[in-house]
Amino acid sequence: MIQGGNLPKQGETVGSVRSFRSDGGELGELIRKFDWSKTGLGPHVAWPQSLRTVTDTLLQSPVPIVLLWGEDGVMIYNDAYSDFAGGRHPRLLGSKVREGWPEVADFNDHVMKVGLSGGILAYKDQELTLYRHGRPEQVWMNLDYSPVLNEAGQPAGVIAIVVETTQRVIAERTLKDRENDLARVQQIARIAGITVDLKNGFDGGRRSPEYLVIHGLSPDAVDTHEDWVKRIHPDDRDRTLLHFLKTVNSPDTRYSSEYRIFRPCDGQVRWIACEAQIERDEDDQPLRMVGAHIDITERTLAKELLRESEERFRLIANSAPVPMWVSKLDGTRGFANQAYLDFLGLEYQKAIVFDWRKILYPDDLSRIVGESLAGEASLQPFVLEARYRRADGAWRWMRSESQPRWDPGGKHIGFIGVAHDITAAKEAEGELRRLNETLEHRIKERTSQLESNEAQLRAIFETSNQYLGLLDLQGNVIYANKTSLAGIEAVVTDVVGRPFWNSPWFSATAGASEAVADAFAAVKRGESMRTEILLHLPIGDRYFDFAMRPVFDQQGAVTNVLPEAVDITERRQAEEALRQSQKMEAVGQLTGGVAHDFNNLLTIIRSATDFLRRRELTEDRRRRYIDAISDTVDRASKLTGQLLAFARRQPLTPEVFDVGQQVEGIVQLIRPLVGSRIQIGLEISDPECFAIADVGQFETTLINLAVNSRDAMKGEGLISIRVEKADTVPASDISGKRNGKFIAISVKDTGTGIAPDKITAIFEPFYTTKDVGKGTGLGLSQALGFAKQSGGDIVAVSALRQGSTFTIYLPQAEAPSNHPSISARSIEGVPSGRGHRILIVEDNEDVGKFSTELLQDLGYGTRRADNAKQALALLAADQGAFDMVFSDVIMPGMNGVEMAKIIREQYPDLPVVLTSGYSSVLAENTHHGFVLIQKPYSVEELSRTLRKAILERL
Repeated sequence: MIQGGNLPKQGETVGSVRSFRSDGGELGELIRKFDWSKTGLGPHVAWPQSLRTVTDTLLQSPVPIVLLWGEDGVMIYNDAYSDFAGGRHPRLLGSKVREGWPEVADFNDHVMKVGLSGGILAYKDQELTLYRHGRPEQVWMNLDYSPVLNEAGQPAGVIAIVVETTQRVIAERTLKDRENDLARVQQIARIAGITVDLKNGFDGGRRSPEYLVIHGLSPDAVDTHEDWVKRIHPDDRDRTLLHFLKTVNSPDTRYSSEYRIFRPCDGQVRWIACEAQIERDEDDQPLRMVGAHIDITERTLAKELLRESEERFRLIANSAPVPMWVSKLDGTRGFANQAYLDFLGLEYQKAIVFDWRKILYPDDLSRIVGESLAGEASLQPFVLEARYRRADGAWRWMRSESQPRWDPGGKHIGFIGVAHDITAAKEAEGELRRLNETLEHRIKERTSQLESNEAQLRAIFETSNQYLGLLDLQGNVIYANKTSLAGIEAVVTDVVGRPFWNSPWFSATAGASEAVADAFAAVKRGESMRTEILLHLPIGDRYFDFAMRPVFDQQGAVTNVLPEAVDITERRQAEEALRQSQKMEAVGQLTGGVAHDFNNLLTIIRSATDFLRRRELTEDRRRRYIDAISDTVDRASKLTGQLLAFARRQPLTPEVFDVGQQVEGIVQLIRPLVGSRIQIGLEISDPECFAIADVGQFETTLINLAVNSRDAMKGEGLISIRVEKADTVPASDISGKRNGKFIAISVKDTGTGIAPDKITAIFEPFYTTKDVGKGTGLGLSQALGFAKQSGGDIVAVSALRQGSTFTIYLPQAEAPSNHPSISARSIEGVPSGRGHRILIVEDNEDVGKFSTELLQDLGYGTRRADNAKQALALLAADQGAFDMVFSDVIMPGMNGVEMAKIIREQYPDLPVVLTSGYSSVLAENTHHGFVLIQKPYSVEELSRTLRKAILERL
């Protein structure tokens, strides 16, 4: 039976029952001698058992472990950690972790807060800058932090396993070009704490959260001894269980084991290493096991990979045509390749113990033995050249190169060598001696040639029209050519030795210095950069094609940075002139197209009016001509609306609307337009798709796109409409990429598609592929103008015989608040304008008279003002004389919008209705909150708008 522990004898304190183990190494002795009363822990005789147990455990661990106790994180660590601490040891012992490692105080502050809150942290290959030896040092570490609980079960400290991986990380970076199939150094596994109650069976005790993770258990799992046994791999179970029971029932206080488990969570096989301390009573009866489980799967796999690597090394070495060997400190060989065996003519076992001095040429023996002893003693690479007798009896000159070998701990364990047959080279030395007689002359010639080449290169740099320079790796200017110096009106001494980004080339341009400094950092890493930049130089503002490239040495290391810039100011000006020319050409096309369409419309109106003058015209024909004039006016109004949309100058009435709901309604309108042989598919990915735009223009744009799709499919196919949210407007042939919150409405068809060289032309005004008379060519121009003016865009994607996709991007809006709807009063409540007086403001005499007569016919009393100033004077004379102001927008002096703002401010209850065919003020700022009726308008539309405005005033 396993007996319980003994209680302290009378007169003994808890701390005196058992001091720290004597085998705790140097740190165990330092901890016993340390005056802990000066720290927040107090004398170690008063330490709680939990603190003592964890201290004992970490002292026995070969892994660097440090315990951070209390809020201050008082440091207690083991011998392995003292090696890691370097020159900071032993001052770290008993210090507060934030003060002991001030350079990473913020990092450790976070660790303490998380650990004392019960959390765990794990960092793999964490890079930190530490001052372990009085100087900054880049180190990489695997850091695992777990809370340590006190007797009350509360976190009282944090235990940190610190495994430095600096050598591995550096080795990986250095050796990453080696064999692709060689396994990289595996990440050192995390370590989990475990306690097992050994007094009454093995089920009691605590498993840390990391233990549950390593063993593949859920966070709330209750792990028993039987559960642990079941997880052990069947091939390891008997051996592992027997070793565990044997250790527990023996006087040993140290338990160490390695075995495999099946993780329940994912079925993976993992290798586990267990290191634990067994606490025993005075009779050596086991009380408790405190230890750590380490997942060593990667390390075990690494060993297997190492074995495979060594096997591959043997295969590669044996295929090498030159002798290769690995020697031990006793002079024998640990390995020799096949070429080595062939040279000696011996089998492997005899060859690795053969004394190579037996086959040295007698004249070389004493010299080579001396050089060999000296080379080995230096622990540096060394080279020997001598004559050796080959197995066939021939004497061969051999050049051997030896490199010292070190174990992972830095201990010298022998040499690795390779030998090359240089007999032919030695025989050629005689010829070389003769050639050396002319060597000095050749060197002079070569030196002269290099000087000439350098002068030519410098002349090229100095006469180049480019801005050229050279920087060192600190970014300081070490050379600048004449062209670059002329650009800043400086001499070379003004810039040499100064940081490139702080030089006069960039100091006067906002943001340029920072951008160049960031680019330099990237180029120093081996990258190249190129961009166009505008610089404010002493000689004026200039555009440059600016680039920086690294300069490499023969080993591929960056030695300098070469900045260069080409002045492209004149080219940019020429390009701008070309763009202006293209714009003028587009305006010419637009003007011709407008003239053509308006002449067609005016022809209809002129012809109809001529016929209306005939007295013999029947009433039926008279009505047809009047209807033709009315329809033609509507077509002209639509054409001007398309032109304004193309110019992005039509007055819009943006509002927040549900795009999905609106599209569903538009689809019902589209179905009869496209015909029964065309299917329409609709997909709304998100029910909360709200945009802000002019709903009427949106409907028109979507219908135009659907009609275009119908025409492209020859009346048969599929139109797919999709509504979704988007974070980016992709780059296209007419616009650059834009980031933001958008609603994307795409219309995709299965039609003939668009040729790549036409994808840009389709948005040009009056461009159409339809037959004459079937399209104005303004549909896509209008759609693009509407999208651009709404703050969005249109992107077209197409390929011949693969259909087209047009996507409208509109600014995304927040969903509007749901307020109870207010029942609108019927505008039919005012049957006419009788009893209401309107102030008409119109500068055009003909339009003013027509408007006055029209309003009088509708029953309104009227008075007209020729301009805004006159209208404001009439209102000031009698502000109650009018029920409404009806004003044009475009007038000399003060425009209608400016006047309306004054009226709203001075007479807030007096409604203002504005009218205009086009106004840049309205186009840029919509209707400023005033009612707007667009010219040309019908009598019905004017009557409805005026009655509504008067009704809202009541």
